[in-house]
Amino acid sequence: MTINDFLTEYQERGASRWHTPGHKGRLFLGDITELVDESFPECYIKNAEEKVAKFYGVKKLRFLTGGSSIGIKATILACGEDIIAFRGCHQAIEEGCELAKVKYCLYDVGIGDNGLPNLLTVESVKKAIEEFPMAKAVYIESPDYYGRVVAKEVAEVIKQSGKLFFCDGAHGAHFVANKILSSKRFETIADVTNLSAHKTLNALTGGAYLCINNEKLLGDIDKWLKNLGTTSPNYLILGSLEEAIENVMKNENMYQKLYDYVFDFRIDVPCLDDDYEESSPINIDNSDFTRLVVDAVELGYNSGKELTNHLAKNHNIFAEKHEGRWAVFIATPHETKEDFLKLTRAILPYKYPY
Repeated sequence: MTINDFLTEYQERGASRWHTPGHKGRLFLGDITELVDESFPECYIKNAEEKVAKFYGVKKLRFLTGGSSIGIKATILACGEDIIAFRGCHQAIEEGCELAKVKYCLYDVGIGDNGLPNLLTVESVKKAIEEFPMAKAVYIESPDYYGRVVAKEVAEVIKQSGKLFFCDGAHGAHFVANKILSSKRFETIADVTNLSAHKTLNALTGGAYLCINNEKLLGDIDKWLKNLGTTSPNYLILGSLEEAIENVMKNENMYQKLYDYVFDFRIDVPCLDDDYEESSPINIDNSDFTRLVVDAVELGYNSGKELTNHLAKNHNIFAEKHEGRWAVFIATPHETKEDFLKLTRAILPYKYPY
């Protein structure tokens, strides 16, 4: 029985709920808590975690209901020593170092001509390790917010240095579901990797996976997840984490149509990592094709912010974020051909007038 099977079964009982939550099922029938008769034992969660770990190809996996941020902090606390991180990394790494009372060794990779932090390279990682030799671990981000993927050679450098290798893969939970993206994954080789299932898979907000290959860290990670988390986890989020992977398992070709839609979109709309050729408008070697980072300035807008504000105000279309000249849009298999057409027409009204 899955977590959601149990939640559904309990809803159908029509039970008198003399327990938390206080809304007694009136806000949402499936929102329940642990039950005193132990009819919702931990084995459902354990079985689900083992199933998802096997699918990702990692040794151990933990469901998180507080997002990747909790996983990152628990990882740093379990490490217990100085951490090397890089410009543009998530703020949870700095916060984790503060909690652990360890040094936050930030290496500045600089800003590129595109206005974004430079992507990590073998050279920059080597220099960071040389600058902070006493650090115990290196925390990289791949993919980053803009869909850029770090080369696998970076992992080799970190491992050869003898330092722990942590990866913030929050934006890459979906890589396992697509042949093009699967080769870019780090969760199978890093000591610990966090994946935000709620960002790109069918999980509720806050749902994430923590993938653990270094079992020496497992006990301390579990301890810190418990210390940082709540004794009242949201079972709807837990159920969605299990269901998200079941959905991927049942729909092996779910990203093929999306790739076709993205391909057509990027022929019309200039994006980061485009080759600007109709035969191959996507640089699939260095980026996540599902992440649309639109060049607003090239389209005639003053900034990505101006474009996103225009879309929200005039077309009821909301982007993920803006940064300098860029507007960021996240595409998943839920987007239809019509959705892409609507976005293209809104961005290029001169080419596709209504």
